[in-house]
Amino acid sequence: MSTATASTSLRPPPSPPPPQLAGSLRQWCWGIPAHSPPRRTFHAHRRRRNTLLRAAVKGPEESFKKTIEVDRLIDMLREANPRELDLIVVENILAFSEGFWVRLAARIDLWKSDDDKKDYEELAENIMNIVDRVVHKTDEKIEQSTDVLKAIISPVMHEGEEAMWPPRNPEALELMEKVNPSLFC
Repeated sequence: MSTATASTSLRPPPSPPPPQLAGSLRQWCWGIPAHSPPRRTFHAHRRRRNTLLRAAVKGPEESFKKTIEVDRLIDMLREANPRELDLIVVENILAFSEGFWVRLAARIDLWKSDDDKKDYEELAENIMNIVDRVVHKTDEKIEQSTDVLKAIISPVMHEGEEAMWPPRNPEALELMEKVNPSLFC
């Protein structure tokens, strides 16, 4: 009868003891010898996490302040006329991050009237168009500046060689000045 009870038990069969290594009789706990002095032994239940608690207390306040700032920006954008809207968007271009769009969507969802929701959706569309125009203009300026830079540096560059900067060859400097004399005043 004892064999029948043993086969229905939920306990795994006893495993053989681990092999003993010669000369290594220490027991280990969390990677530190259990027989080492108590001050060096790791005790998870005694460790304090003061810094974690301070960080958690600080987080919601900063998040709340950021939400208030975003709400003020949204209100300012909503009240602005089209000319002011362009100016406000350009001045605050870095504020239009993922958090801004999430907050704007939340504000759209909060309004019950369809007219207010349409106003916010229109505002979002206008902001996106302005940001898109600014990004495209910036890309164009970068491309133009890259072309100018390539034209200036081309007399110094030789294929297969690394360029020395600043150039030491007086002839190369003269060629660079001829390409764009306004930069060498």
